[in-house]
Amino acid sequence: MPPLTPRAHLPRRAALAALASLAACGPTRLAPLTGPPRGRVIVLRGLLNMFSTGMNFLTAKLRQRNFDASVHNHIEWDDLAAAVLRADRAGTLVRPFAIIGHSYGADDAIKMANHLGRQGVATDLLVTFDPTAGDPVTAGVLRVLNLYQDRDSVTRTLVGGPGFTGSLENQLVTGESHISIDKQDHLHDQVIARLEALAAGREVRAGQPVVAPPQPLLVAPPLPPAQPARPAPPVPPVRARR
Repeated sequence: MPPLTPRAHLPRRAALAALASLAACGPTRLAPLTGPPRGRVIVLRGLLNMFSTGMNFLTAKLRQRNFDASVHNHIEWDDLAAAVLRADRAGTLVRPFAIIGHSYGADDAIKMANHLGRQGVATDLLVTFDPTAGDPVTAGVLRVLNLYQDRDSVTRTLVGGPGFTGSLENQLVTGESHISIDKQDHLHDQVIARLEALAAGREVRAGQPVVAPPQPLLVAPPLPPAQPARPAPPVPPVRARR
C-alpha cells in the first residue's frame, strides 16, 4: 500500500466535524439522570439529522442538571407529540415541559408545540435556534425564545398567531451563521437558565443571570409580656423584749 500523501490527511478540524456529523446520524446515547427529573425537554435536530450537533451538547448539559432531555430527528415530532400527550393524560408528564429545535428542527418544534396546544397540552418553554420558515405560534405555548442570526435574507423572526397569549422574544445573535448558532455555549447557558428558573418556580429574562431567591431572615420569636410583680407579704412588727 503506498504511503499517504499530505493531501490524503484531513485537517484536524474537518475530521472532528465529520465525526460529529456522523455521530449525529446514529442513535444518541443519553447519560442516566442522577436524581428525580426536574422537567421534560424534547430537542430536535435539523436537516438530514446531521448539522445540528450543538443540540446534542445542549441535551447532554441538560441531563447533567437532571432534566429529562432527549434529542431526536426533527421528522419524529408527531410521534414525540403523541408520547407527550399520553404522558399528560396519564399524569406522568414532568414539568416544566420544553421543546427546543434548530433549523428544520426549530420549524417542527413550533409545529409540535402548536399541535399539543390544540390538544390541551401547554408547552412551558419553546426555544428555536434560527428557524427557516417558522409558523406563527398559537395557543398553548406559554413562553417563546427565538434565537436567530441575520447573515442571510431569510426572515427568521417569529410572531404570535391565533389564540397566542404567552410571551415571545426574538433575540438577534450577531456574529453567527445558520450552522454555528446552535453550538454556542453562552446561548446554551441562557436556555438552561430559563429552565432552571422555571423548575424553581421563578422567571428569568434572556441574558440575565439566575439569582437565588433571598432567604428569609431568622427572627427570634417575641418574648412573652412581663408579668406584674407580686406585692411582697407584710412583715410582722418586731416587738422589743422587756
